[in-house]
Amino acid sequence: MAKQPASNDTDWVLKAMVAVAASDGGLDARETGLIQQVYKDQSGRTLSAEEVARAVEALAKGDAIAEFAAASKALNRNAKEGVIRAAYLVLLADNRIAGEERKKLKDIAAALQIPEIHFGTILEDLAVWLAQQRS
Repeated sequence: MAKQPASNDTDWVLKAMVAVAASDGGLDARETGLIQQVYKDQSGRTLSAEEVARAVEALAKGDAIAEFAAASKALNRNAKEGVIRAAYLVLLADNRIAGEERKKLKDIAAALQIPEIHFGTILEDLAVWLAQQRS
């Protein structure tokens, strides 16, 4: 049986963004747009709204946390941080952080074997970066 090629880092970024954004009941247009923008920034590739919708459907059919746990062995530290950063940006898209979204992000970080203190540092660094972007 042929081994499937490992997904690239941007595939995991997309899965995490969709998982977090959909955890509070689905994606709105702003979240979809932000997913498209962050994905383009990370991969250089444009993602259609239909591709985002297909990612949501695929996510609903599997166990995302188990998939992230399996991927944690293959992803390096920078890739894991990129996954968490991208997902957190999407979490902020609707200007509120739902409990379900925060839990999903923490579950993904745990599955990726990111220590709690490192997870907090990633979010703090991103908050500083976002504040600089707005000023």
